[in-house]
Amino acid sequence: MRLYATLFAIVYVLMILTAFILPEFSAEGYSRVEHSLSELGAQETPNNWIMNLVFMLLGIATVLLGTKVLRQFWLPLYLLYFFAAAMFFTGVFQHGHINEVVFFEGEHMAHSVFSMITGTAFCAYSIAVSFFLKRIERASAILLCCLAIGLSLLMLQFDHLRGILQRILFITAFGWLFYSLVSFKYEKPEGKT
Repeated sequence: MRLYATLFAIVYVLMILTAFILPEFSAEGYSRVEHSLSELGAQETPNNWIMNLVFMLLGIATVLLGTKVLRQFWLPLYLLYFFAAAMFFTGVFQHGHINEVVFFEGEHMAHSVFSMITGTAFCAYSIAVSFFLKRIERASAILLCCLAIGLSLLMLQFDHLRGILQRILFITAFGWLFYSLVSFKYEKPEGKT
């Protein structure tokens, strides 16, 4: 498990560095506060491949570590796979350019769909995995689900802050995911074999 945990940690740090450093080398007018991580990987945006690669690596690292830890817990594991696959395809399909100079509608729509699936699958995973955890750990899973929903709603309400809100969401969600996979003790609910 140590190898997969190390890989996940490296990708997590890479995500944070990319989220805050890549804007310096991205499209003119890109704002960390206003623009999302998806817009760092947008169509025809300078160095967009870096953010898209990070999305794909997050999906791969999640599958590797999740499989090692949750192999006996099929429901949360399959939901985690669904989440990771959606994250991977969020990187495959690119967001529309922030200035809409080059805009392939079909690709942008596919990106948007996979992005929504990613958030929904994360919440479903958080709820499902809570049934295999003890009190404090269970509460953290439910709290993360609520946080993901709350920050997503705030992004819709305060469009001009979506960049910073999404960064908070990604750092918190993937940080919790890493911590939960390497630290929590998963158990079958009592009375189940």
